[in-house]
Amino acid sequence: MANDKYELNKDEKKLRRKYIVVTLLIIAFFIGVIFVYYSKLYNEKRENMIKDGRIAAMESADQIDRYLSTNMDSINLAAYVLDEMIREHRTDKEIQDYLVDQSTAVRSAVLENMTGLYGYINGRFFSGTNWVPPADYDATIRPWYTLPMENPGELTILDPYIDVQSGNVMLAVGKTLCDGVSVISVDVSLDRIQDLTEKAVANGETDIEMLLSDKGVVVAHSDSGEIGKNYYEEKNTLGARIVENIETDDDNCFEIDFGGDHYIVYVEDFRSGWHCISVEDATDTLGTLTQIFISTIVVIFVITVVIGIIMTRSNRYLRMSVRAMAESEAKSVFLAQVSHEIRTPINAMMGNNEMILRETRDDTIRGYSDNVKSAGTHLLKIVDEILAYSKTGQKPDAKAEETVKERERYTAPTARVLAVDDNPMNLQVFRNLVKQTRISVDTADSGREAVKLAETNVYDVLVLDHMMPEKDGIETLAEIRTGPKSLNVSTPAVCLTANAIPGAREFYIGAGFDDYLTKPVDPNALEDMLRVYIPEEKIEEYVADSEAEETGSRDEIPNELEALRGGVMDIDVGLKNNGSIESYMSILKMFYSSVDDCTEQLARFLSEGDDENYTIKIHALKSSLRVIGAADLGEQAQRLETAGKTGDREYIDANHMQFISRYLALRDSLSGLFPKKDDSNKPEAGSVLMKDTYQQVAEAAEEMDCDRLDEIFTKMEDYRIPKEETELFEKIRTASERFDYESILKLLDRPGD
Repeated sequence: MANDKYELNKDEKKLRRKYIVVTLLIIAFFIGVIFVYYSKLYNEKRENMIKDGRIAAMESADQIDRYLSTNMDSINLAAYVLDEMIREHRTDKEIQDYLVDQSTAVRSAVLENMTGLYGYINGRFFSGTNWVPPADYDATIRPWYTLPMENPGELTILDPYIDVQSGNVMLAVGKTLCDGVSVISVDVSLDRIQDLTEKAVANGETDIEMLLSDKGVVVAHSDSGEIGKNYYEEKNTLGARIVENIETDDDNCFEIDFGGDHYIVYVEDFRSGWHCISVEDATDTLGTLTQIFISTIVVIFVITVVIGIIMTRSNRYLRMSVRAMAESEAKSVFLAQVSHEIRTPINAMMGNNEMILRETRDDTIRGYSDNVKSAGTHLLKIVDEILAYSKTGQKPDAKAEETVKERERYTAPTARVLAVDDNPMNLQVFRNLVKQTRISVDTADSGREAVKLAETNVYDVLVLDHMMPEKDGIETLAEIRTGPKSLNVSTPAVCLTANAIPGAREFYIGAGFDDYLTKPVDPNALEDMLRVYIPEEKIEEYVADSEAEETGSRDEIPNELEALRGGVMDIDVGLKNNGSIESYMSILKMFYSSVDDCTEQLARFLSEGDDENYTIKIHALKSSLRVIGAADLGEQAQRLETAGKTGDREYIDANHMQFISRYLALRDSLSGLFPKKDDSNKPEAGSVLMKDTYQQVAEAAEEMDCDRLDEIFTKMEDYRIPKEETELFEKIRTASERFDYESILKLLDRPGD
């Protein structure tokens, strides 16, 4: 007996040591798992906060930029007109009348109580509000005059100042004129910019929002008490720490510990070295994560210890049964003990989790806590099911309703329109948008091609892009209207432009156009405008389901496209801009296939110092981005275009690569929509078929028949192109997609007309 007891104690000691080792291993394992999970959760939350800060800063910069752009565009337009008036020696009264009229247009456009345009021209001061300055007022010593004179030909933004007329805090934007001694300027109210920063915080987009000048002066701040402070002159303040990091840190995002709190700061570079800054207070959010981590470690430790206790006690119960306890009683005691020991740590864990749910303000952490609560409840149900052999469940149903809208539409099968744009995507969009009207559309990718077509065809409407290389839309229209061979001297003309600035309509009508539309083109606005200019006898009206025509049902959207929802592109906007899913997919394919070529061209223009063609190319790309629904990236292209127009090469050099990085990332996100096709099972196109195809392509290119070219290439998709012909065939297909008929004929060694 004594030996048996000795052996039993010896075995118990071995078993106890084994339990200790196993328990420690379990604790280490779970701590490792939780640490990895916590690290991932912490980094994910941090990245989300950085993303939110980036979006808030970029949106603020974009809104402020758009607000300033209206004033800058008005300055550019006014400078253009005033330069002509100076050259033509127009009277002071004519100059004063123009400034008054244009000031009224600017105030109407920006919805602000503005002081209007003013300037020093022909040796005297002019005011668009007819303000008469004091007798001792010397315009030539005012900053709005002296600073632009230091940067002739460039738009200059001044630091905030008090306007002597209104007493408000203002910014001034000015530009020198052609005589080198005259300046035109406009005041920009800071009230609107201040509202934008305050709304960013009020809407929960960020905790602190501010706009700093290049000298560290607070131009706008979500806390209005900070306005006017110079953070470079402060010490031991959050603002001072922020500008210190801006100076020393190359990254746009950095973290600061200040006053016992932890901040994540994102900086978006702005015009003239200014910065839009979003600050997220991460103290509570990341601190809560740390509390969750510590609590989870404690719970895991308790559960592991409990498991060890259960294992020890289960061994005791089994030995008790060996000593004559009934087997059924041992099982009952064991199950009761297991139930009690498991429920205790689960309830503790769920109690801590409930406190997190009640106290956290962060939606992401609340989501994680909801998941923990759900998992804990499910675990308790499993315990109950084991003990009580019960099970429940319910599945809710949901229903959805759809609404149908109707719109009056028309067809014009005998009408003929000429669309001119150097961007092939815009031409394809135009064709797609008017497809259901059955209008015959001829396209030209340059002013030269447009003039050529106008000499051989009679059109009902001319639709011309304004900004094109070599010959812009205004020059092209003038040549069509005055050309001795032109058949379209009196044909109505509509200008397409992305610049909807005050006075634009008058400007384009004065240049010879009958009307104008802004890009991206609204399908309904385009149809309505064509209805005005196409002869009445060519139009047949009907009522159609406009929602089905314009966007299609959600079920029709390919899964690969639906997966992009919520990303860089707004799919719904893209569908609206293109009229249908089929058209949208064709435009996305054109965009996807053009990225590499467009990137290469932009890089070449930069390296060659060709700012003019860089600006034209980025202008076209801006239009393409807006058409597919990538508005944010389109706005970034807009800023590069504006920099190109104003000669701000420093801004372009500092921001071009960031734009290209986002541009290429957008392309990569579209790759799933257009996988490479496997042509191995298709019959190979023989030499006779290829020769006949090239002949048909050449004839269609000579006639500039884009529809016929589409039919030819669609037919050839049923065949595998021979390896020796692949390179040539793909070059011809790409040129066709760009409506580049001249390149097609050159590739086929055919002379043009």
